[in-house]
Amino acid sequence: MASRGVIRGTPIEREIDRGVIDQLYEEGFLYAQYGAYSRRTHGCKVFKVPMNAGFTCPNWDGRLSLEGCIYCPNFARQFTYESFRPVIGRDIRSQVAHQVDYYKEKGAGDKALVYVAFGTNTYAPVEDLRRIYDAALDHPDVIGMSIGTRPDCLPMEVLDLLKGYVDQGFEVWLELGQQSPHFHTEEKTRRHHGFGELLHAAKECHKRGILSLAFLIMGLPYETPSEMIETAKIISESGIDAVKLYPLLVMHDTSLAKEYYSGRYRPISMTEYAVIIADFLEHMNPYVLVQRISKDCGLDGKIVPEWDTHRFLVGPRVEKILMLRGTRQGTRYKTSLSADELVPLQRGSIVPEGL
Repeated sequence: MASRGVIRGTPIEREIDRGVIDQLYEEGFLYAQYGAYSRRTHGCKVFKVPMNAGFTCPNWDGRLSLEGCIYCPNFARQFTYESFRPVIGRDIRSQVAHQVDYYKEKGAGDKALVYVAFGTNTYAPVEDLRRIYDAALDHPDVIGMSIGTRPDCLPMEVLDLLKGYVDQGFEVWLELGQQSPHFHTEEKTRRHHGFGELLHAAKECHKRGILSLAFLIMGLPYETPSEMIETAKIISESGIDAVKLYPLLVMHDTSLAKEYYSGRYRPISMTEYAVIIADFLEHMNPYVLVQRISKDCGLDGKIVPEWDTHRFLVGPRVEKILMLRGTRQGTRYKTSLSADELVPLQRGSIVPEGL
């Protein structure tokens, strides 16, 4: 049984409940959809509300680089939610109150997780982080927070701070911008970290009851479809609790835009993307939750792909592929031959008789 507590009358997560995921598959779900899972485990609809605390990124401010990743424009602030624009500059409590009211009026749910979403949201002195997170959680309908950050910006002091909120009963997610586990990709996209940082973060999160999620981008330059499938296998063994999968967007005012206009980068097509997501899901551990399989916000500055990346359009395509194949998440997930397969198909180095 997964560890679970209650905050403000609502059950909250400490670890993923595999029994609930099994129920989803028994009911015909083709992958471990986070929304359906969340409703079962919380006993109500829980929605996320974005919050901006003015964080920057070490890949923009000079600590690691002044250039940023090749696909990231405007100091990692390309994500805009229409409902959020009127309050993006207000104090944190006002932002959260406005967004909770807005989403509740829209029927999004009963309780909220604050999504600390702009920039690298653990990149600040610990006491500053404490003040920010305290303010974000100071609302009667908020049961926790989901913090977007880089896996290399999580010293023990920050992880211990977050454990303090877990100990108070809040649900805490860390959304880790990994994008790819392949180091050649991370180098060429100027990410300035590798995969070891994600492994470390996931391990330390589990020790503290913090849930972890990996952002992953499909269609990155320099990666093959086989490498994207290998990403599913690697992530399955990382200890990550959930993933968000996105197609690579070419945005204005980025280095990637220059590569696109020069003909050095070809964006992934919708058909290619749907097929690779289906392949990815088949090869991923069936108990890794899937929060998103495409992107439907922050598209104001998009150049390509020209197709509509909204998840409500992409999702049915992916599910149709899986249905036609007769597969689902985890169908092809395999890390070893089974014991029954340890039978050589040709005679060779067999133990001699009599030994």
